Amino acid sequence: MNIGKETEFIEFCESTEDRDRGIESMSSILNKHGKGTLYFGVRDNGDVSGQTVDDSTLSRLSRDIARDLKPQCRYSVSEHASPDGKRFIEVEFSGSRAPYSAGGRYFIRCHGEDRLMDNETIRQYYKNIAGYSGWEKADSGCSFKNINEEQLKAYVANAREKGRLALKYTAAAQVLSRLGLMFNEVNLNNAGNVLFSRNGPVRVRLVRFAGAARLTVISLHVFEGNVFECIDASMNFLSSNIDLKFILDGSVRRKEEPEIPREAYREIIVNAFSHGDYSAGTDFELGIYSDRVSVYSPGIFPRPFTPQDFADRESEPLPLNPAISDILFRNGTAEQASAGFERAFRACREKNVRYEYAETTTGFRFDFFRKRAARNKTPSTEKKIAQLLKEDPFMTEKEISEKCGVTLRTVQRYIKKLKEAWLLLQVKDADGTSRNIMS
Repeated sequence: MNIGKETEFIEFCESTEDRDRGIESMSSILNKHGKGTLYFGVRDNGDVSGQTVDDSTLSRLSRDIARDLKPQCRYSVSEHASPDGKRFIEVEFSGSRAPYSAGGRYFIRCHGEDRLMDNETIRQYYKNIAGYSGWEKADSGCSFKNINEEQLKAYVANAREKGRLALKYTAAAQVLSRLGLMFNEVNLNNAGNVLFSRNGPVRVRLVRFAGAARLTVISLHVFEGNVFECIDASMNFLSSNIDLKFILDGSVRRKEEPEIPREAYREIIVNAFSHGDYSAGTDFELGIYSDRVSVYSPGIFPRPFTPQDFADRESEPLPLNPAISDILFRNGTAEQASAGFERAFRACREKNVRYEYAETTTGFRFDFFRKRAARNKTPSTEKKIAQLLKEDPFMTEKEISEKCGVTLRTVQRYIKKLKEAWLLLQVKDADGTSRNIMS
């Protein structure tokens, strides 16, 4: 049986032993065409050679694609057989989040072959696809009459004060059109909608967890607003839920210093909304854990670069949302990506705050690590109490006292320490029963 020939959209591999090359072909085809088909058990000339296929073969291949092809794309893995009983595998795939990498390297399809892209080629390629700009310019279906006009007026005034906008405020539609935020004479484009609509076009999950995992939620609020409102809500939530250190320097008023520099987390929050993929269908999220603060943005970070590349000024900023980024820049909400990351990293270094960032399967995450996690060096008695509470959330202080062989007052003192370190949360169920939740 012969199933044709290799093309710009189709690639053959003789077996799944050659899956690394197959995944590279998926990367190159996605980067050029956005969709394609990969076959295993087929020779270069299209003849079905066949291969051994069982449940583990298909699951292992699917796992390797998910692991090595970034970002995640849509794909299906299926088994087929030729009339003479030879079995082969078909992988159909598609995606719109180029550029895609295979094992950390980037490829582009050229005359049916996979060519490795160097960094300069990737940079030029990335600039050509212009991030999400096609989505930004599309019709949102939302009339300009649904904007928060007071917010728009304040924006124009601030941008003029910054010297980054010469435009004077006249009528809303005229201002929005001059800013490139109208699709036609009536409707906003998508960028204009997420920036100034009063209909809550953007969602951000503001979550506080009891421990270092996502198991127990202390509070959850899903905030809906436009980009500016979501930035403000995120800043207020984080400012209200992290530790403050009070500094006495001899002045009349004491100074408050947050455990994570405000300048640092502001830059990361603004960056998240500046470069997020608003068409992805995934909420933004600000999560506060016992050991870290995590800022999640749906979408991608400009590949193959990292935030450090921009902070070091080794790469020029490449906005994924050029219209949104420009609006945020003009009124001073955001600076250029390089300057923002540079300030955030410098502030963290000065205050000895550790940070990490990583691409996930659906977006980009930035973590600030809290110093309280390093302070929680618990003595053996406290560890024993903590373990007992983990094993039995309903255990009373008297029962703990008996099991540990210490006084009731000692147990109460250690429980107080666990609460202060946010390692223990005590709640009451609907029937009035007290329950202990250990992080």
